[in-house]
Amino acid sequence: MHWFNRILLAALLACAVAFLPQHVYRGADSQDLARVLREQAALERENAALREDIARLHAEVAALRKDPRELERIARQDLNLIKPDEVVFELQRPKTTP
Repeated sequence: MHWFNRILLAALLACAVAFLPQHVYRGADSQDLARVLREQAALERENAALREDIARLHAEVAALRKDPRELERIARQDLNLIKPDEVVFELQRPKTTP
């Protein structure tokens, strides 16, 4: 009976050594998993927004290649460029007080 107690004690210790660390760290693992899943969802949303930006930029490039008027519009509006024979008048409106 004395040997049986020793074997039983050894078996209990082996089970405790094998399963106790998993039980203790399981809570930390679930927190890490939740954090990683939140990060993954945020990255997927960011990737979707970037894909939309890329599609919009591809459409703009295609429009610039096909339509010279679009190229001129961007040169005038965004870059403030003018043709060599044009004269620019800059008007300032007076500020009105209510």
